[in-house]
Formats: sequence, C-alpha cells, structure tokens
Amino acid sequence: MLLLDARTILLLMAFTAVPTALVLLAVSRFYAASVRGVWHWTGANIALAAGLLLLGLSQTANELPARVVGNTLLVVTTALYYLAIQRLLGDKPSNRLAWTTVAAAGVIFALLWSSAAPHRLAVGTLSIALMILTGLSSARLLLPLSSEKPVSHRFTGLLFLLGCALMTGRLLHAIFSDNPPAHLFAPHFWQGMILGGAHITTMLMSLGFALMIVDQLASELNRLATLDALTGIGNRRVFYTRAESELARCRRKGTPLSLLMIDLDRFKSINDALGHAAGDETLRRFAALVHPHLREYDFFARLGGEEFAVLLPDATEEVALGIAERLRELTEAEHLPAPGFPVPTTASIGAAQLLAHERAIDQLMHRADQALYAAKSSGRNRVVAASWLEETTAVLAPAPGHSVASAPLPRTSRK
Repeated sequence: MLLLDARTILLLMAFTAVPTALVLLAVSRFYAASVRGVWHWTGANIALAAGLLLLGLSQTANELPARVVGNTLLVVTTALYYLAIQRLLGDKPSNRLAWTTVAAAGVIFALLWSSAAPHRLAVGTLSIALMILTGLSSARLLLPLSSEKPVSHRFTGLLFLLGCALMTGRLLHAIFSDNPPAHLFAPHFWQGMILGGAHITTMLMSLGFALMIVDQLASELNRLATLDALTGIGNRRVFYTRAESELARCRRKGTPLSLLMIDLDRFKSINDALGHAAGDETLRRFAALVHPHLREYDFFARLGGEEFAVLLPDATEEVALGIAERLRELTEAEHLPAPGFPVPTTASIGAAQLLAHERAIDQLMHRADQALYAAKSSGRNRVVAASWLEETTAVLAPAPGHSVASAPLPRTSRK
C-alpha cells in the first residue's frame, strides 16, 4: 500500500505557500486601493508557511513549537482566509469570531502539550477549528445558491467546502478509528491521503482567490468605463449604447420612447463664486436628487459638464413631461448649491418622444435638445416639449423675407 510521508507533504505545502504569498504581495502593492482582502490572504500564506515549517522540521509532533505554535498558525491561516473573503466581498469582517476561534484553539493546544495528551486530541482540536472557519468561508461564497454568482466564487467556495470535508474526515478518523496514527509522522495511509488532499486543496484555494481578484478588477474596470466618475450615474458612452438598444426594442415592440435633456441653469456662477469643488458637489447632489424619482427602468446619464439626459422607455411625451416637471420642482426646491447662495441653480428641461419616421437616436436627441434650448432662451427653470416647439414653429412660420426671431416662444409648464 502506498504511504504518503507526512513530513514531506508538510514541507512541500510550506514551500508552495511562500511563492504564493510573494505573488499576492506584488498584487497588493499595485492594487491595494481597489482590491480588499489581499493583505489578509498574503498574511494567511505566510502564517501557513511558518506553521508548516515548524511542524515539518520538528523532531516529534509533541514539541512545544509544533504542538502549540505550529497548529495555532494553521488556525490563524484559515481565519485570515475567512476575513480576506469577507473583505473582498465588501462585508464587515467577523474579526471577533475569527480571532476567538484562534485564541480558543491556541489555549487548548497549550493545555494538551502541557499534559502530554494523546495525539488524537490535538488532531481533533485542529480539525474542529479548521472545519468552523472553512465552513464559514464556503457558506459565504456559495450561499445563497444562485446561477448569477461568479464562477470564481463558486469554484473557491467548493474548494473550501472540500477542505471542510477533509477536516471532518480527519476528525471522525481520529475519534472512531481503532488504530489512529500515534503521532503526526507515523506512517499511516489515511493520514497521508488527507494531508495530500489538503495540500492540493490549499494550492487551489489561492488560485481561486486570485480568480476572484481578477473578477473584481474586471468589474471595477467595467464600472469605470460605463459610469460617470463624478456622479456615479451613466456616462455619455453608455448612454448612447443604452439608447440604441432601447430604440431597437421600442421599434420591435411598437412601444413609445421619450427623452429628457436637462441643463443646470447659471451653473457657471457656482464655479466662479465658490470654486470647482463646489460645482462638482452640486452635480453630485443633483444626480442624487434626481435618481430616486425615476422609474426603475429609466436610464439617467451625465452627457458632460452640467448637461444630463434621462431615457424613458415605454413613456409617451405626456408621461415624460410629468416626470420632467417633478424634477424641475425638486431642483428648484433644493436651492443648490446652498440655501444662502444668491443665484441658485435650477433645471431647464427639453422633452421629446420618438417619432414614427425617426430611425436614429441622434434625431430624438436633436429635437429634445432644441426643446431644451427653447427652455433656456425663454427664461430658464422650465420644461418645454418638442411637440409644442414644432407646432408653434409651424403656425408662426414667417413669410419670405421675415425673421423668426420675433416669433413668441412656446408655452411652457412653469406655473
């Protein structure tokens, strides 16, 4: 029967953990600001290497460095893995639970060493501590069950579940076996198989964590590419992509599509009087003010400067005007940037509904933009519909040789 040497396995695991720690240190150096948990995982691998070296280089498994320090470091490793996962996923780390488990295991190891207790008790203590922490890590990554979970999360969660199963098997073998290994280095088939499985599983866990980091970085890059960095809403690029998609959908299903173009009035006065930081804060506050008052499937984006757009799927111009007027009133009531500012910014809004003959989003945007220009020209802080503007222009079209400059502007929704 093939017997795997426990000392060799432990030393291999220790030397494998060192380069993994160095790689993660390099990652943490470049991405510490955006990737949480890297330092915890790096520390875990360093603790793993140190603990395994103490165990692997000891003469007997009952020496103080091996029994107490080495085994406690293995529990520290698993605790740091658990905390790293929580931090990576944005949870509040369960520090008290993790370090209480470490402290309890360390005290028990010390008591077992001082009383020269049988090896199986140390195995049972270590197995229970590792079962608790690997089980918690697995549950955090796998639950609730959902097909939307990233593959890297499910892969790593299954590895922690496998680690928990290996420790459960080791615990049951230590308790119920008629002939358990007398010490860590005793030649024993099942002990060698469990330790070998733990070695492979631990290496794959670090691979899984690295894949989770890659997923998070990819998600962050995608967020930066699609969101406006200042306000956190959609940017110009993603607005056009979404608008083209909605246009195709409404054409296919025969549903209406409307658009609001919004410009903050006298915004330059804020920058001139209070500085660009105050202007940026005003834009952020405006975005935060508007977003909760839109429908779930509306799309709000900043096109640049103080100009915003709201895409309104399944909305007629009448519905769009109702939404626009509510946003105008909210902005006026907010008195941005501050209650005491002498010239607060308000919102001028142009609204337009996609016409039957329009095949490009630029056509809809042009009409909404023309309505916005009319709102600005007629006194600001008002809503103008593209249909009103078009009807007025048609009725008041000047005779040849006359200018349209004197033609009255369309009636607005301002009361």
